[in-house]
Amino acid sequence: MKLNRKVIITGSSLVLSCFASSIAMAKVSAEEAAKLGDTLTWSGAIKAGNADGTIPAYTGGFDKSLIPSGWKSGMSYTNPFPQDKVLFTINASNVDQYADKLAPGTVAMLKAYPDTNYLNIYKTCRTAMATDAAKADIKYNASNATLAPRGAGVLGMHGSTPFPIPQEGVEAVWNHVIRWRGGQRVVQNEAGFAPQVDGSYAKATITVNFFFNPEFKKGGTTDDIIFFYTSKVNSPSRLTGEIILLHETANQSDHPRIVWKYYTGQRRVRRAPDAGHDSPSSSADGLFVSDQVDGINGAVNERFSWELKGKQEMYIPYNNFDMNQPDVKYSDLIKKGHINPKWTRWELHRVWVVEGTLREGSRHVYGKRIIYSDEDSWQVAVHDLYDTKGNLWRTMDMFGTVFWDSNMHWVQAYATYDLLAKRYYIRGVVNEESPYVFDDPGTTGMKGYTPAALRRMGRR
Repeated sequence: MKLNRKVIITGSSLVLSCFASSIAMAKVSAEEAAKLGDTLTWSGAIKAGNADGTIPAYTGGFDKSLIPSGWKSGMSYTNPFPQDKVLFTINASNVDQYADKLAPGTVAMLKAYPDTNYLNIYKTCRTAMATDAAKADIKYNASNATLAPRGAGVLGMHGSTPFPIPQEGVEAVWNHVIRWRGGQRVVQNEAGFAPQVDGSYAKATITVNFFFNPEFKKGGTTDDIIFFYTSKVNSPSRLTGEIILLHETANQSDHPRIVWKYYTGQRRVRRAPDAGHDSPSSSADGLFVSDQVDGINGAVNERFSWELKGKQEMYIPYNNFDMNQPDVKYSDLIKKGHINPKWTRWELHRVWVVEGTLREGSRHVYGKRIIYSDEDSWQVAVHDLYDTKGNLWRTMDMFGTVFWDSNMHWVQAYATYDLLAKRYYIRGVVNEESPYVFDDPGTTGMKGYTPAALRRMGRR
């Protein structure tokens, strides 16, 4: 991997373009923290644009005056940039010219499908945003949050994004896991596809609930739970009724995540301690493992050690409004080998680069993984996955966008491409489903995320 040596790590007293080793430096000084909102944005991103003007300065995120006329919450997120044109296209014929600004997995995918795959590059729009309360929490975290023992979680934080000025790799990974995501309940009826080599496919549908805990780090009885999560498979018939309930915790050293599963045949709820790390995802046909959900999740430091490699400018999926519109049918989006690139948008952004290496004595299907996280939101944008022999095996594209009614940047959908099997798995698309719904059920909503509630859900 070639890093852009012209971009440095910010917030550290060291002027380095990559770290040779991981140095434990949990909190930053008051002087460093004061850069948030000054030369750095609320998330710790560089506020200024780049030297040649291809990345603009950050001016506060998405401009809500661009919300399409007549739009209401619960409707599809119509593209607010319809006037934007493709600046240029990257494909197999010119990819080497841009390889220093692409993840190795992206380069490999373009070369693997020279006749059908390409990236449409648009102007950069830094649309990531957050509420004033979230920004205040993140600034507090810069001087107060610390890692739990063995990097297994986070202590002393408020709200989200514990390490806006990260000093080591595992901090940057936790920033993604506990990034700002609106602080509400998210309900999505999403579709997933695992096309065969010939392009044929069947649709799986899943109802997903994320409920971001209103008591998180506020001293309630569920103080350490970041969010509650359920997923219920609605199709295909062989998987219908499978339900997972998850309590995701911030300090997995003292409070490991808890997972329950509803078994349809037994009509019973049982703990599922193995539902994590490299356990297979049931609807992905062997192309995707549990800790790839949402880019990366779970006890991130248990099996991998993480090195902060630095920052670089990279073309990543961003502002992908078009790919999930109701008039784009699945038959036009789901294609042989990869999704139809016509509906995706790629932009030049600065990303944090973090490399994970499988710990000696640990087991996982991946021996190395490299994540590239958007500096403005801490959302993983691209995730390259290597086998235990060091060969590039899979790559993930996280199709990020902004959900303006919830003041956050998240993903519309994400795809994992298997370079060896010549297949892929995509989940999160809602084109022919009901759109995302955001609401705020308050603390009473927690009653819906218990084993008893899971049992009731399964018997309905």
